[in-house]
Amino acid sequence: MTCDALVKSQEIMDFIIYNNPWYYNYNPSDKIENACVIEVDENFSIGYGKLSGDMKMSISNLGYQTIPKLYGIMDTSSMDAAGITSSLNQPFLNVRGQGVIMGIVDTGIDYTHEAFKKSPNVSRIAVIWDQTGEWNNTESQESRSDYISSVYKYGRVFTNEEINAALKAQSDGGNPYEYVPEKDTDGHGTFIAGIAAGSQTDEFCGAAPECELAVVKLKEAKDYLKEYFLVNRETAVFEETDIMLGVRFLLDYAAKRKMPLVICFGLGTGSGPRTGATPLASMLSLVAIRTNVVVVSCMGNEAAGRTHISGEALSSVSPYTIELNVGKKEKGFSMEIWANTLDVLSVSVISPSGESVPRLSARTGMTNVLKFIFENSQVEVDYRVVDTLSGYEVIFFRFINPAQGVWKINVYSLTNIKGSFNGWLPINNFLQSDTFFLNSTPDTTLTEPAAESRIISIASYNHLTGAISIESGRGYSADNVVKPELAAPGVNVYGPRTGGGYTYRSGTSIAAAHAAGAAALLLTWGVYYGNAKYLGTNDVKYILIRGAVRDESVTSSGSEEFPNNIWGYGRLNLINSFLELRVT
Repeated sequence: MTCDALVKSQEIMDFIIYNNPWYYNYNPSDKIENACVIEVDENFSIGYGKLSGDMKMSISNLGYQTIPKLYGIMDTSSMDAAGITSSLNQPFLNVRGQGVIMGIVDTGIDYTHEAFKKSPNVSRIAVIWDQTGEWNNTESQESRSDYISSVYKYGRVFTNEEINAALKAQSDGGNPYEYVPEKDTDGHGTFIAGIAAGSQTDEFCGAAPECELAVVKLKEAKDYLKEYFLVNRETAVFEETDIMLGVRFLLDYAAKRKMPLVICFGLGTGSGPRTGATPLASMLSLVAIRTNVVVVSCMGNEAAGRTHISGEALSSVSPYTIELNVGKKEKGFSMEIWANTLDVLSVSVISPSGESVPRLSARTGMTNVLKFIFENSQVEVDYRVVDTLSGYEVIFFRFINPAQGVWKINVYSLTNIKGSFNGWLPINNFLQSDTFFLNSTPDTTLTEPAAESRIISIASYNHLTGAISIESGRGYSADNVVKPELAAPGVNVYGPRTGGGYTYRSGTSIAAAHAAGAAALLLTWGVYYGNAKYLGTNDVKYILIRGAVRDESVTSSGSEEFPNNIWGYGRLNLINSFLELRVT
């Protein structure tokens, strides 16, 4: 089978391989048969193949980080509130995104929409990598500007020339999808691309209306991963491996064009320790220190979902009890408990009927299968006492056909040192609304990779009322890094709709798109015009922070202190940032 066939086959598994051989039990290469391997960067590769012999996929067998995690969607007066319109209209600045690439890794883009055109037959989209497309490697690397397609070994790359040919066919009454068959059937990618970089029309203007766009349309996650994480097959969900390769594609393309790049990331996962210690977040951490590359991520929409709990188990005999309400129609879900670095935790489980399983030994290398006879339910528990990237202990649960009612998980500390921990359910998109922690907390509800310290993480607020979005994920990170950095408009925002026209959407991904557009305008001012030829994520982060609006509406619980875990350093206001640059 070709790599393209292996990548897309439902019979083939995907694995994240850490290229450093010193990491014990993290490189699963010896456990994969007939693998195709694609390198992401110097640290990570993606392997595609079948597990050797009778080995089953589990955290005990493969390690926590090897299994790709699942990411879901985080779904224009808003430009005025963010200080972007004032910046666009300032003639002495003349910043509209010129000379910058806006990178989108999402559900794709409606390339026929007017929001992405220079003129009726000329697109502002420089390149699209459609991971779902048919791989075409019939031409040599040297003969095509999309030579990158031969590196990635699956999907199809479409150039600006091909997109323009499709638009010309459409204007002549033909079918553009005969030329470029990429479509955004969900609309999320189209919307955030429009907010970040949509062209100026009679009724709309994106934040950076003259930048170029580079788009990755992600393929959906494979069914075996949906089954492992117990996510409904009909849910729009994407896997970490494809996202990592999508990021590499954007980096390679921007390097080939020798242009600055903004990566707007509008997805999130409920998996991981919320310290940035996941393969994708670790990759983005290194991307964020590159010159003239800016990484912007959304905080996620989990603050109101009751999907996070934190607690402290006092000892091996005095547990902390987690109370987990399971909804009537819930067919299954996963859950994670992450210990403090110093602690080793163990758990026992009690079903809604009172059937109890004694405390399970914290032993790496085996899956504990708990069967509850009276409820016809099964719970699988995997311990990983030391996670490879974070150093924390993780306890991974799979609730299969869980009975309705309140489940109790007793958490014990084996070290008697501190016993502190965090627990997370999957993102709301992957759960029934009546499945939640009874003793939940809205703090530290940010999704990964927003917890990574080097990237810019954005919360969402209502630009019409000035109030924070109730769903907007909160910080700080689990290792107490200030998150979010800023808040931007993300409630009932007007933007392009797949199929033409415009609509309203909400979510922190839309807030992140505002910030990504602002970052592109700063890169135009700095790199394109030569005012600051070397700008990275950290530079842009602190320029935006200096211009942030900080007033009574951005304080936490009436306190006048900032930053805080809801608004970060305040509301995004780009024109203020430019004014601060003028002063300095």
